[in-house]
Amino acid sequence: METHEFEAIKELYNEGNDTVPAHSFDEHVLEVYENAKELLEGEDVDEEVVKYSALLHDVGRKFSREGGHAEKGAEVAENFLIGELEKEEELAKKVSECIRHHSNRPHLKPPTREAEILWAADKLHATGATGLFRFLLTMGAKDYSTEEAFEILRERVSDAEERAKEFGFEDLLSGLKSLKDFIEMYEEENYASN
Repeated sequence: METHEFEAIKELYNEGNDTVPAHSFDEHVLEVYENAKELLEGEDVDEEVVKYSALLHDVGRKFSREGGHAEKGAEVAENFLIGELEKEEELAKKVSECIRHHSNRPHLKPPTREAEILWAADKLHATGATGLFRFLLTMGAKDYSTEEAFEILRERVSDAEERAKEFGFEDLLSGLKSLKDFIEMYEEENYASN
């Protein structure tokens, strides 16, 4: 990837960006990009698709504060790749498809290995203490109640565990353990009297 392309993508995120800081370019996107590059090792996939997908995966958040960011991001990324970076339509469509399937929507399974890698790279940044902290910041910024946030976390961890097994991402499974431990501890503390 050319330096000017990287800078153009960063600028796209920063233009009038009002996204939650935990999902900013510097705080999240670059980490997902690094995760994706690591997950590419030993994979027979289109690396260019994975790298552009990782860098553009959350661009839809600046347009959609209430969910649906993956769909909007897929559209924005495709147009940006063709219009601004002058990439081939085929590449832009593949990147768009990866982005469309990267979020926690059980009815949308990633259709390609590239999309599975993007999904795992994103979820890896959502595990461990850092991931939990980012999740809590995001839920607070969106004014979710404690119970709503806890239910979302429980559903996401369950879905991520199921998909990580299905897609063969063992590193993600080990990262989910701390989140599962937190869920168990929270339930013990808050539901013990029920």
